[in-house]
Amino acid sequence: MTILFIFPHPDDETIFAGGIIARHVASGDKAVWLCASFGERSGESSRRSARSFYFAYLLFGYFPFLIPIQNLIIWWLSIFRKPNEALLEIRKSEAEKVARIYGISKLHFLEIEDMKFGKNIAKIESEIKKYIEFYRPQLIYTFHPNGITDHPDHRYLAKSVIKVVKSLSADKKPKVLGATILLEIVKKYKLPLIGTDIKEISKEIELTESEMNKKLQAINAYKSQKYLWKIFLQKYPKLLEKEYFV
Repeated sequence: MTILFIFPHPDDETIFAGGIIARHVASGDKAVWLCASFGERSGESSRRSARSFYFAYLLFGYFPFLIPIQNLIIWWLSIFRKPNEALLEIRKSEAEKVARIYGISKLHFLEIEDMKFGKNIAKIESEIKKYIEFYRPQLIYTFHPNGITDHPDHRYLAKSVIKVVKSLSADKKPKVLGATILLEIVKKYKLPLIGTDIKEISKEIELTESEMNKKLQAINAYKSQKYLWKIFLQKYPKLLEKEYFV
């Protein structure tokens, strides 16, 4: 079986779907990864905003107003923060290493400008359709339409995948699964994420030791994004042990 994993930036695929990638590869499926952007606008500003956002959640709990604040920060960065070419090359290299860790058959970079997905919808949809028609996958993994973090790039990409698939004829239409997280987990740990009610979950997997090891190897390969690991994941390691999809 051929499977496409379509995610916005390097590391999105691992944090929310690393275990299922490892499982499909181990079972002999052909895994193809479409990485839409290099995430070239992330950096010190993103680190500070992520840290501030996290501590705001710890202080106030699960309050919806923090999501618009995060989006305001992303909007500000998209305008005033220039793409970092050195970081682009670093993140590209990290993604290539992660593809080797999982044993992914092919990695394609769509080269969509970071934090500018909304202005590049036509290109995104064209690229997605091109690769679907080329690989003829039976299954696609992407984000839940809410993007989990409500990051605009996440939402635009997920909705583009769904739109393209809906436009295909029945004989070419793959199944689409969107990575998400349980609402009860978000509330329990006061996470800066948008959860999904358990009644909406269509697939839940508990990672084996081997799958967990692959996922941790991949996370550790993303050295430029280490701050995310230190701020969020190390505090709640159990969050990595299960993955959820709608």
